[in-house]
Amino acid sequence: MSHRSIWISVVVAVSALCHVKGLDAADRVFLSLELPKGLPTGLRIPLQAMVKGAVEPGSVLVARHEALGPGSVVAQCQADGRTAWLLAAVRKGQADGRRLRLACDVKTPMGEEAGVRFVAAAGGFECRVGSQKVMFYHRAPRSLDNGAHVAANYFHPLYGLDGEVLTQDFPKDHPHHHGIFWAWHQLLVGKIRAGDPWVNKDFLPVVREVSVSEAGPVFATLSTRVEWTSKHIVDENGQQRPMVEESGRFRVFHSVGDVRHIDFRIRLSALLDEVKIGGSENVKGYSGFTVRVKPPRQMAIHDRRGLLKQDSVGSQSPWADISGRFGDGEAISGLSILCDKRLPEFPPKWLLRFYGMQNVAYPCRDAVPLPRNRPLVLRHRLGVHKGDRAAARSGDQQAAFQAAPIRN
Repeated sequence: MSHRSIWISVVVAVSALCHVKGLDAADRVFLSLELPKGLPTGLRIPLQAMVKGAVEPGSVLVARHEALGPGSVVAQCQADGRTAWLLAAVRKGQADGRRLRLACDVKTPMGEEAGVRFVAAAGGFECRVGSQKVMFYHRAPRSLDNGAHVAANYFHPLYGLDGEVLTQDFPKDHPHHHGIFWAWHQLLVGKIRAGDPWVNKDFLPVVREVSVSEAGPVFATLSTRVEWTSKHIVDENGQQRPMVEESGRFRVFHSVGDVRHIDFRIRLSALLDEVKIGGSENVKGYSGFTVRVKPPRQMAIHDRRGLLKQDSVGSQSPWADISGRFGDGEAISGLSILCDKRLPEFPPKWLLRFYGMQNVAYPCRDAVPLPRNRPLVLRHRLGVHKGDRAAARSGDQQAAFQAAPIRN
């Protein structure tokens, strides 16, 4: 069964097999959905709406509007009950800056087995859509080279829509690369070089909390709280003092058509004075959000300039796309890496490497302060897709991410 057929089945199941809560007219629930100018049309994407009316957290809503095409759309409320997500394509001529008001039926789902969910497993949490694996979060520290490199707090494997593995962990050429990860070469507290998180030296992220805050037919969310520690930063009793608190929120959406969207929000808050982070101290400046791709056959890398013929260092682009033959067959698949326009530098600089590492480099070689009262927030979206960059409409995916950014 195709992914489009699966999503249609989910919509039908939610609409037909769930019962409607009795609501008086005064208690009706509506979605307020803005269609900003510049939003690409004819492209199924996650859209965030405001909920008007009283609903329970995680409620499932069914609505319809001509601007979103014929038939119903399914929305799932976030845990706060004030916002919801739906997966829909805006019709041509409708994205003109107006706000839609969608009347909704409130549904009670039959169960989440067919939806998106995170499941606790040995060493971490696995995301699944029905029986299909999406990606795995590593909570517990692990090593594949007898402790030379110890890693935690990252995602691997990331699977394509047909089950092919898209990422690598502890690759032989760079054993400090780990699937989807975020790290910096320089970690400074005052004049003390606390460690090198990029190469897992004198540094360990301690995962204090992991929770599955949302699950359902549209999306699931994993939330984390992590403390950065180093043997070089200790208190008067010799105990390691956390330097940075990292709050992660990772939201996986149900696939629509031939694309699955995954949103990453990483919030870094300094716990000590004079904390700085920076990249490698050379022209490359490795730092920040990174995807270590498993190099496919006939690998193609695109950014806004077009098809790359060789590695790119320091180029600026809002997005990049990597595609090729990841599986054993001839099918082409890939992923688009999209950047939020609120990043400290936009468009950011990239390191795009044909051996597999794709890095959104910030702040590059010059370390920047991480003030206690001003957290650094990184937001990115992955578009895991079938076909090549053109089929995925990577540029339009980025335009949609920019036009309708995540509110929280």
